[in-house]
Amino acid sequence: MVKTEEFVNQIYGVISETFKTETIHLKGNNGVNNIVLFDEPELIPGEKSRYRIAYPTMAVFNGEKLILIIEAISKAPTPPKEIVGPIPVCMITRKIIINKKNGQNLEYSLADKDSKFLLLVVVPDQGEGSPKSDQISDLNEKFKGVLDLDSEYSNLEDFAICEISDIDSVLNKLLLDNNENIQ
Repeated sequence: MVKTEEFVNQIYGVISETFKTETIHLKGNNGVNNIVLFDEPELIPGEKSRYRIAYPTMAVFNGEKLILIIEAISKAPTPPKEIVGPIPVCMITRKIIINKKNGQNLEYSLADKDSKFLLLVVVPDQGEGSPKSDQISDLNEKFKGVLDLDSEYSNLEDFAICEISDIDSVLNKLLLDNNENIQ
């Protein structure tokens, strides 16, 4: 098992180097208590009920626009079920709330067609030449072929899964492939 705090700090170091002018929310950093994703299905006609569906590790915003969610999974070796779990959750996300320690929460609706964002799932290195390492690449391809990210019901524009040693190259490719202009 990798030490979670060190692992998250390593990821944050890369993310903060890439996103120099954007706002990065991270639990325990800059007064952030936690980050919560919600789904708001219409259960009763005319009324909505919010359901908390996840607590991601980091969220990157450019002004009011959510650009990227980062999910850090510190368990090694990392089971495929844990790796792919955040992908469908992010697809159905309709609201993100940044709960601040001072009670001044930030709420962002992801209900319009311009709300699509990226997801990066980062796991520890699975071991040199490990079959688990090869499995990460396979999961990326398998799920990109199965999930319909173009659906009107998906807020996920694209995603990538990587080991921590590959985070720089995978993040840059994810941003380039999706025409994200980062300062």
